[in-house]
Amino acid sequence: MVFTLKPVHTEHCYWQQELDSAIKSIRSKKNLLILGPDKIGKSSFLLHIEKKLKSKSSIPAIFSAENCITLESYIKKNLLSLMKAYGDIFTRPKDLFSFPIIELDKKISALKLSENTKNALKLLLVFQNDPKTDIEDVVKTFFEFPSLLAKETKTTPVIMIDDAHQLQNLKADKISLSLFFNILPELKDTLFVITSHSLKLEGFEQVILSPFSIDATKEFLAGNNVKLDEQALNTLQNVAEGFPFYINFFGRQIACTGKTNDASLNELVSDSLSNELHMYFSEKLKLLSPKELPILFCMAQHNVNSPSRISRLINYSQTNIRRFLSIMEEKGFVSLKERGVFEINDPVFRRWLEIQSRS
Repeated sequence: MVFTLKPVHTEHCYWQQELDSAIKSIRSKKNLLILGPDKIGKSSFLLHIEKKLKSKSSIPAIFSAENCITLESYIKKNLLSLMKAYGDIFTRPKDLFSFPIIELDKKISALKLSENTKNALKLLLVFQNDPKTDIEDVVKTFFEFPSLLAKETKTTPVIMIDDAHQLQNLKADKISLSLFFNILPELKDTLFVITSHSLKLEGFEQVILSPFSIDATKEFLAGNNVKLDEQALNTLQNVAEGFPFYINFFGRQIACTGKTNDASLNELVSDSLSNELHMYFSEKLKLLSPKELPILFCMAQHNVNSPSRISRLINYSQTNIRRFLSIMEEKGFVSLKERGVFEINDPVFRRWLEIQSRS
């Protein structure tokens, strides 16, 4: 692989024990929840599951919200992913989105599927062209469609929903894709693997992804022809705290400059926090309300993590602070580590917040 600013997708799996556990759960017909903070590598982990599962009986497909800004774009993108996974049925799935309605009817009629499944497919392909379509019906049909294919083909679809918290943000006619969670108990013929930073789902087995160890960081860098001296490696590990996204981010820049000593790395980190990452984090702050922002800055500036200590510093009631911390937990900014103790999830973001609070 090469360094990239996109989510890290590694050829080698650095969570082998967790991968083995995930595959065991799926093969035992258990739904699975993959937990970990953002930028920990959950998307990459799904790709490793997908590779391990591909067989005649298990049909894995990843549903992702990446580059999707509407409910319609999510359904189109991931319906295509599902049809590609069932390549024996849908030989040229992308073409189905571009046919005129009469030609589309002919193509769907020729498929070796039941009328019920054909009707569901047609609805998902053409619903955007009919303003009278019931969006709730479309969303239900979309998530039920893998089960229809399962019955037709005697296979087990394994639908891997990446970043499930994003479903609630994709809406049409006041209906969001998070309707999925309401109908989930009814979807009996499909296995689901769901990634999230904080979701709790009854009946799902859990796998928790941890940051890279320093040995894994060293191995990851070496795989990209980057070798740091011991001091620089320790600095990178301390800055990134083992988060693959940031090891990848800084590693890419190290590879470009060829400077591998500690002084150069510290300069690189400082420059990034003032430039690319500054822009990235500034956009990220727009997801927070004016009431949430002071809490997050207070946590970073004063290194405090309890509602009582935050309350004394910013003159908010503890009740409100707990409420806003819970909201920020849902958004993926913080996590409840133990009773009354919260932590900012992203170590580099936390460092940037601290710098901003001093300026």
